[in-house]
Amino acid sequence: MPITIVCLVLLLFCALPAPVVAAKKSTGANPTALTSKFMPYPPMVNPVRIGLACRSNNSHFAIWAPAYVFADGQPVFELKAGVPYSITGGRIVELGSARSYAIPDGMRVHVTAQDYRIWANNRWYRGCLELIKLGRQTTVINLLDLEDYLLGVVPSEMPASWHPEALKAQAVAARSYAWSHLGTHSKWRSEGFDLVPDVRDQAYKGLAAEAQSTFNAVQMTRGLILKDSGLVKPGFYRAWVGDAFENLNIRKANINKAHLEKITGVPKIVGVTIKQWDANGNAHNMQVMGEKKSRDVYGIALAKMLGLETAGILDVQEQGSNWVFTYRGPGNGARGLSQHGANMLAQNGWRFDQILQQYYQDKDGHLRLDYVNNFRSSKSN
Repeated sequence: MPITIVCLVLLLFCALPAPVVAAKKSTGANPTALTSKFMPYPPMVNPVRIGLACRSNNSHFAIWAPAYVFADGQPVFELKAGVPYSITGGRIVELGSARSYAIPDGMRVHVTAQDYRIWANNRWYRGCLELIKLGRQTTVINLLDLEDYLLGVVPSEMPASWHPEALKAQAVAARSYAWSHLGTHSKWRSEGFDLVPDVRDQAYKGLAAEAQSTFNAVQMTRGLILKDSGLVKPGFYRAWVGDAFENLNIRKANINKAHLEKITGVPKIVGVTIKQWDANGNAHNMQVMGEKKSRDVYGIALAKMLGLETAGILDVQEQGSNWVFTYRGPGNGARGLSQHGANMLAQNGWRFDQILQQYYQDKDGHLRLDYVNNFRSSKSN
């Protein structure tokens, strides 16, 4: 049955923890004078928390639209679009100026832009950030709706160029895994989030990975999960041998910071982000962000200038005096035999539900699909 507006509101606010202390004032801003025309978190039916950085000493974020830091549901610190910020020593610090905000103890603080998109730790994400201060360290969480999360998962786990029915099967499987690992069922619950964005749970590359084909797959299976004896099937990854990097020829290249700054023309780089992969998994569009200057670069050309064998760049991380590029080596792009099997079946005319039945079925030989909200209601009864 469809959820009423009242139920939606209750689900949204029940999923968000109540703050326990008042917010501290920020340096260089008067919280009482700030007003916001948007909520401190995006519209959500089923909130999901992705741990981007756990107990981190130093993280970065930026926004490209009007934004605030929210505490106790109120805007307390205005953020500038296009300016990078660091989260260090329990404070949010605007790079290039003296403006900062002390994150309160015992409260989940939200960093939210009007377009509900944010750059954090070298990736662009939908939703907002949720910050938990732990002494001088901070846990950084991406908070968003389950269906929006899947938009960044499905193309990260299966190539977006594959058959639509295979992509729909992947969407249902990914949703089932996520749903069965939320809240008290999460192995990360003691840290305050549900999932991590890598192969310990599911690969989640945010906005850069999104494609129209996988968007359609998520939308056309919206809310569908796998059931076994009335419970969500949590172990669907057994149908995919290994993880998202299985059978990939993974390589790493250490690029000196000064060399990268010279090539890109961006001084004092604080982030190197893949903004968009193409259908072949190449880094088509990349963003290099410095303290005072940022620019977009053509990832395929950058890979060539850096001497990488391919432009299949998967991740870029700062390590000491280098930026470490993790990329796919030449001649090996397979992501897993069972996923290839699903694509083969789809190419031979199988529907996504038939593909799912090939891998998951109850003891009586039938596949059961249900909706996440019905599952939530049955659990609460």
